[in-house]
Amino acid sequence: MVILVVLALATPSPVFGEQDNNQNTSKYKDPNRGRILPIPVFITEPAIGDGLGLALAYFHPKKTVSDKDRLASLESISKVSYEQDPPPTVTAAFGAYTSNETAAFGAGHVNSFKDDHIRFTGAAAWANVNSTFYVLDKPIKFNLEGVLAYQETRVRFGDSRWFWGIGLSYLDADTALRLELPDEAPIKLFPNTLTNVGLSGKLAWDSRDNTSMPNSGQLVDLALWRYDDAIGGDYDYWSGKLKLTSFHPMSKKFVLGLRFEYSAISGDAPFFAIPYVSLRGIPALRYQGNRVAVGEMEGRYRFSPKWAMIAFAGSGKVNSNTPVFDTEQNIYSYGLGARYRIFEAQNIWVGLDIARGPEEYNWYIQVGQAW
Repeated sequence: MVILVVLALATPSPVFGEQDNNQNTSKYKDPNRGRILPIPVFITEPAIGDGLGLALAYFHPKKTVSDKDRLASLESISKVSYEQDPPPTVTAAFGAYTSNETAAFGAGHVNSFKDDHIRFTGAAAWANVNSTFYVLDKPIKFNLEGVLAYQETRVRFGDSRWFWGIGLSYLDADTALRLELPDEAPIKLFPNTLTNVGLSGKLAWDSRDNTSMPNSGQLVDLALWRYDDAIGGDYDYWSGKLKLTSFHPMSKKFVLGLRFEYSAISGDAPFFAIPYVSLRGIPALRYQGNRVAVGEMEGRYRFSPKWAMIAFAGSGKVNSNTPVFDTEQNIYSYGLGARYRIFEAQNIWVGLDIARGPEEYNWYIQVGQAW
C-alpha cells in the first residue's frame, strides 16, 4: 500500500470550497483546473521483471459538453446521455527500468475535440525489452530493441454513441533469441530485424458514464488491422479484435463489471504480434494463439467517497494453427484490489491489484479501470 500513500500525498487540497476559515474567496481554486501528477511507476509485469519508473502527467482542465450541442434537437436529446463525461485530456512523459534490464522512455497525449465528437490518442517511445515467450510451454527468452509509434483518431457519428476511427502502428526493431528454437518453429516468426507497419479501421459503441472508472454503460469496440509491405512493413497479415465491457450499478455502492475479448490473426506475423491471453496474474505472451478469447468479471465496492475495494476473476481460451504455441494448461486468474480517487473532478483513481494465475501471484499498480 506504499504506492497509495505516496500518490495520496500528491492530491491537491479538498475541492469543497477550498477557502480558509476567514472565508477568503481569493484563495478559491477551480476543481476543474489542470493538475500535474508525478506518478511513480512500480512495474510488476512478470514478463519483464520488477522495476521502477516515473510518469509525469498533466491532466488538462476538465472539458464539458456544451448545452448548445446537447439541446440542438429532439433527436440529439434522445441519443446523447447527459451523464457521459468526455475522456480526461492528458499529456505525459515517462521512463522506466526493470530488474531484467528492460528500459523504455517516451511520451503520449490523449485529447477530445468538438464537444467530444473527436477523440485522439497518440504515443511514441523507445524500448529495450528483455522478455519471454513460450514454445510448447517451455520459456524462450528474447530481446527486442527499437522505436514504436501509435496513433488513433475516433469520430462520433452525429450525436449518437457510435464512433468510427482509423489507427496507425509503427515498429522498427532488432530482435535476438537467447536459446535455440525447436525444429518445428517457423523461422519467419522470429526475425533478427524487422519493421512492422499497420493501418486499422475501427468501429465502437460507447455508453459508459465515463472512461476512467465507469459505473454504468457499455463499450463495444471492434478493430481490424492490416499489416503490409505496401505501407513499409516486412509482414503481410490481418489482425482483428473485438472487445466488450459492461458496467452495472447493483446498488449505490456496488458496481459489477463484465469483460469479453476475442482476438484473431491470419497470415505471417512476428511472434510478439500473435494474440495472447491478457489477464491480471498472467504474464504477457504466456499463452498465445491464432485465436484467443478472454472473459472476466469484477466487483467494485465503494465504501467511502475516495476508497473502493475490488475482486475479480477471469479465464482464457487459446486455439493455435502453430503447434509450438499449444498448451495443456488451464488458463485462469483471480484476485483482489483497492482503489483511491486522487482527482475528483477528472474522476482519476489509482490502486493496487494482487492476482493469482495458473503458476504464480503477481501484483499491479493501476491508474483507472484495469480494462
